[in-house]
Amino acid sequence: MNFTKIDRVHFHTFDSLRFLSFLLVFLRHSPVPEDSILYYFSHEGGIGVSFFFVLSGFLITYILILEKINNQGKVPLKKFFKRRVLRIWPLYYAMVIFAMCTPYILSFFNISYSNEGYLPNWFFTLTFLENYMAMFTKLLPNVAPLTVIWSLCVEEHFYIFWGLAFYFISLKNISKLLIGCIIFSFIMQAVYERYNLNTLDIFTNIHYFAFGAIPAYIFVFKKNIIEKLGEIPAFYKNIYAISIIGFILIVANTDVIPDLKVSSFLFSVLFSGLILFTLGKKNVFKIPDASILARLGKYTYGLYLFHTIFISLFVKIGNKTNMNWIMITTLSFIGTVLLSILSYHLFEKQFLKLKNKQP
Repeated sequence: MNFTKIDRVHFHTFDSLRFLSFLLVFLRHSPVPEDSILYYFSHEGGIGVSFFFVLSGFLITYILILEKINNQGKVPLKKFFKRRVLRIWPLYYAMVIFAMCTPYILSFFNISYSNEGYLPNWFFTLTFLENYMAMFTKLLPNVAPLTVIWSLCVEEHFYIFWGLAFYFISLKNISKLLIGCIIFSFIMQAVYERYNLNTLDIFTNIHYFAFGAIPAYIFVFKKNIIEKLGEIPAFYKNIYAISIIGFILIVANTDVIPDLKVSSFLFSVLFSGLILFTLGKKNVFKIPDASILARLGKYTYGLYLFHTIFISLFVKIGNKTNMNWIMITTLSFIGTVLLSILSYHLFEKQFLKLKNKQP
């Protein structure tokens, strides 16, 4: 295997895609009424999470392949895990502390809080196992932002498994790993369906990451395929993107595809294909880094964690002041964006600066 050093590429459009994925999740948790056109996009926030997983599968796989090539077939696990910890843990644990304090804060201000869901078991929360509590209780935690961290737990488990997998396997066996993960995931989905378990763990979601990894593998090792895809006329690529939006609306609002295994497979394939179309030099979906979508996408992690807090807050205020859903949603969005920007620059960025420092 050739270990010629490869420089890392910056992928335009990815920050924008992350932000659009977040919007689906945001609308899912917002009080959008049935008579609004946005209601048709608000049914399946899970689709946005699925797209997050596919994007993560691409980026992490790309990073690990380059690490393996540039380090003569070895993955520096300490460096890889350090970077993941510095990106995820600080804000995650800050939000866990906030969630622990929330009942006392609400009681102090004499604000009622929801009894829907289960009381958090802090051992599972602190150890990134909240998704298993949600699976076996078939509920979500009753305090924001813990309602959305099940997916962060899945992400964390993916980082551990993927880092170890790339550490031990050779580059020529990566394709076997991806195929094996896809097959294993759908077997586990069938098993969970048989025993009526929610599919909120890495075993039943690993196919999303694997399908995201396929474009990364092709981008590094099969440049000719990327070049051929680049020759496809922009018209057909735009039709493809529109078809994805249409498919999201159909799955979210109808029972045309009642089998979740089938819909998750189709979404995996469609999202993987969309990523492939953004990798060539002729990227018709390219969204400049200076665009508002890309700028907001930079803060997606904070947006994802903060949005349920603001939605819950403004829903409570709205119920007392007869505020309409548009105002509630708008204020929730503005509050989420502002706090995410502040969090990134004043808090998260201080840890990100440590990524490249020697221990």
